[in-house]
Amino acid sequence: MVKKEAAVEEDDVESFLASLDSECEYCPPQLVQKLLESRAIGCITALLDRKVSHNQLDLRRRLANGERPTCYAAKLGFHQGLELFLRHRIHPRDNLLPDGWDSFTNIPSDENAGEVIDLALEASCEERKKKLGEEITLSQLILWLPEWISDSGNFAWWHTVKLLGRTSSINIESKALEYAVNGQATQLLWLLLVVPDRVLSPTFLRAIPMFKDRLELFSLRDFLTAQLAVVTADSLSLRHHDPSQLSNKLSSLELKRSILTTSLRLLEVFHKAGPQLSYLVATLEKKDLSNIPIAQQVKTMLEGAGFPLTSLNCPILSHPYHSEIKDYASASHKEAYLEFVFLIRPVHACRSEVLGSRFSRAIGKLCHHPYLKEWSPQNSVFKLLFIFCLPDLVEKMQCMLQLQLKHRNPAKVICPTYLAELCFIYMTEGRIVEFTAVLMAVQILLRLDHPLIPQMSFHIVGDKKSPPTVYEYLLHQLKKVLDEKISLTGKSEDSVTVQLVKEKQSVISSSLLLTKIFERSAQHINWYLHSARYEVIQERGDLKLIVDDVASFLEGSGFLLTSQDICVNHMECFSSKSSVSKTELKGDSWLFGPHMQRASCVKDKKATGVSKAIMSAENMKSSLLVGSPINGLSTRSYHSFPILRYGASEGVLVPTQGRVNLVTKGVESTKWSDSILRKSSRCFAITRKILLRM
Repeated sequence: MVKKEAAVEEDDVESFLASLDSECEYCPPQLVQKLLESRAIGCITALLDRKVSHNQLDLRRRLANGERPTCYAAKLGFHQGLELFLRHRIHPRDNLLPDGWDSFTNIPSDENAGEVIDLALEASCEERKKKLGEEITLSQLILWLPEWISDSGNFAWWHTVKLLGRTSSINIESKALEYAVNGQATQLLWLLLVVPDRVLSPTFLRAIPMFKDRLELFSLRDFLTAQLAVVTADSLSLRHHDPSQLSNKLSSLELKRSILTTSLRLLEVFHKAGPQLSYLVATLEKKDLSNIPIAQQVKTMLEGAGFPLTSLNCPILSHPYHSEIKDYASASHKEAYLEFVFLIRPVHACRSEVLGSRFSRAIGKLCHHPYLKEWSPQNSVFKLLFIFCLPDLVEKMQCMLQLQLKHRNPAKVICPTYLAELCFIYMTEGRIVEFTAVLMAVQILLRLDHPLIPQMSFHIVGDKKSPPTVYEYLLHQLKKVLDEKISLTGKSEDSVTVQLVKEKQSVISSSLLLTKIFERSAQHINWYLHSARYEVIQERGDLKLIVDDVASFLEGSGFLLTSQDICVNHMECFSSKSSVSKTELKGDSWLFGPHMQRASCVKDKKATGVSKAIMSAENMKSSLLVGSPINGLSTRSYHSFPILRYGASEGVLVPTQGRVNLVTKGVESTKWSDSILRKSSRCFAITRKILLRM
């Protein structure tokens, strides 16, 4: 026994083989553990090469401490022994692999190779916690890890992870996905330094078993961005809920959003500065590091790539949300589908047709109502809904719909595809007022028995699956905006590009919130607008009661309205003495034409509801068929820059002169043809006859 221990300590191969017990078929676990602790590479090589017929070294058997040889070698930092283990097959009957480690492409690894990587990465995490503490930022991590690897005692860990990542059959992609969604930034940074080509691959998900049957090209960044869009949309609607009931859900969503944002920023850093960082770490072993400030070199590389350290000061948070990644996979399946085949029926080609329809023209004119001029994008979207619930606007929308339903093809008015295309144009151009008007007019005033918003879907060329709905399209657009926002990491917050991206996100966030409001509360508001209480409030003129009633319905649907959302004291349209001045009437002659002016002069208090409806319909008819040309649509697009708007097709911002002029193929769609103006009187006579027959 003394001879054997001395041979192991001195790594004397001949003495060690001579001291072995010939009756043992396999090498005892205690002896293997002693060989690893003594780093007797010669003795281990002799056992693996079967210099003797007995005392074979089986890598599948656990040591005396309960660990496998490969895991224990990695834990000890004995990378030469680990490399030797990996060069041999697990089963003792397998033949030896040829010499030359670099020539191997499919080297079989231990069945616990993943555990080896985890041990190596956990070692660096423990050191990081001891030196930097629990709460660190992304910039501190990126500066610290290369410096930690440069230590001679820690470089063995680097070699181990690099060895397994590049030569073993372990699924690195599955581990990278797990680290990214759980907020394990240190482990993800390790894999980015070792195998950046696999982590940043555009076909990342194809390598994961649960995604292998998917046809889409989906990278890790696309997957995380889709998840961030889903989380942002959920938190957008949930932040209006009662915090006392959903505080845990809200905090969980906020934490998850922070984790995904940190992982995406780390991927963005390596997308631009990854080759320089990987080269620096790979050459650490060959350099004299006594006088080289590694952290300073990393800082210089980051700043040269456009990442000042202040832009990477986001905190690193970690929390395992799901036990299996398949929960994330199901949430992003639709997003991957939209990313790959989202080919809407040429909306831009038929844009003039959509905006030139009677319904869209009526919506555009309705949004010029003086009441709506009191709302601005800086106000809450709930106030916009309150304005649309005022009796004057409700009456005009009802008359507008009566005219539309008298059309030869009334089904086209409430066609989900047509409405989705109309909403698509309004959302693309940031016209929140028109978007709300469409949902209000169709979803509530038509008194449908089924919710229409989930059915409003786009037509996709060659689509055999269910087409995307308006909400799914908004989610898709939010994903693109968030990806653009991540790509601007390092840019100044005051730059025009960053501000425009924030405005895009505001537009989509408002649209998402509006779809949720109408989806949950449309039936309640529908019932209220046709109730006796609403008629009593209309007769009394106390319009602020409408705000209280609608707010109660919204709160019953799960939305928590703050005092700023329901404060309408500064809005004249909610005052009991609100009236439209003659100046406003002249300025909006398209809405208050001669027929409406004659109707306002009627002093007969015994006028029936039918006559009132006819007069209102005449007014709406005059707004549709008679009047001055439309100079532009709603000026209250959701932008802080009043002279900019989103382009109709490319989504770019173009300057306008105060109003949004829609341009299609060089021709302004707001100009009416002369033929329509010549036929206006005849159309009015036909419409009047139809209404009198009701």
